[in-house]
This record gives sequence, structure tokens and C-alpha cells, in this order.
Amino acid sequence: MSRPNNQLAYQEAAVRNAGPVDLVIILYDILARDLQGAIAAMEARDIEKRGAKIKHGFLALQQLEGTLNMEAGGELAKNMAHFYSMMRKQMIQAEAAQDPAVLQELIQLLFSVREAWVEVKGKQEPAGTEQPAFPPAKSAYEQPAVQSASWKA
Repeated sequence: MSRPNNQLAYQEAAVRNAGPVDLVIILYDILARDLQGAIAAMEARDIEKRGAKIKHGFLALQQLEGTLNMEAGGELAKNMAHFYSMMRKQMIQAEAAQDPAVLQELIQLLFSVREAWVEVKGKQEPAGTEQPAFPPAKSAYEQPAVQSASWKA
């Protein structure tokens, strides 16, 4: 099995065994890799790859928005909805202006919010049962998309 296939198998296993918070963290990682891929494509002037990475990022963002329970989530769900809406708007503007700096800022924001989810996960798990977090890929630009039962990327 080649490295991308090994990594895909690992990612699929991680998704199958993940809890709700783990899935949110995985989606944040996917979105960050897509934005990093879009930055690399912008710098390489690869329009097709840039569009594909942004499009896949929108799919990850859409999945994140779909996880929000606006009735039970209260103010937090509303704030997350605003955050995801801002992310979408900035992604559109960055692609239109071909501005990788905007995408880099979004990645930094994304990682800040991701860290909060990691803290939530840590508080949910009893001591001594922590599982390793889903690691971001070192060579994420060329890897195949992760698929789950509810969406295809």
C-alpha cells in the first residue's frame, strides 16, 4: 500500500471510531489542509487546484455547519454559525482576489477554535482514557478526500 493509501486508510478508521467532538476536530483539520492547499495553488498559479481545494473546503465547512443544533446549542451554536459564515465569506473573497494572506489568517483563526474543541474533548474523557488526536498530514496537498457515510468530499 502506498503512503497516500495508508494515510487514507488511517483517516477512514479515525472517522469510523470518532465521537462527535472528534469529528468536528477532524473537519477542522480537513478545512485547514484545504486552505493550505489553496494557498500553495495560488502561489503556483494553479487555478484548477486552487478551485478544487476551495471547493473541498466549502464542503468541510458545510458539514461543520450541519452539525450545529441551533435549538439545543443556544448562544454557542449561534456564535459558531456566525464564525462559519465569516469563514465562507472570507474564503470567497480570498479566492476572488487571489489573496493567500486572507486564507492564512483564516487558518490561524481555525486553529484557535480547533484548540477549544480539543479542550472540550479533554474534559469529556475520563483520566487515562485519552486517545491520540487525529494528526494533520505532513503532505496534505495531494491526499485523497476523506469520505464518511453522510457526505462525500
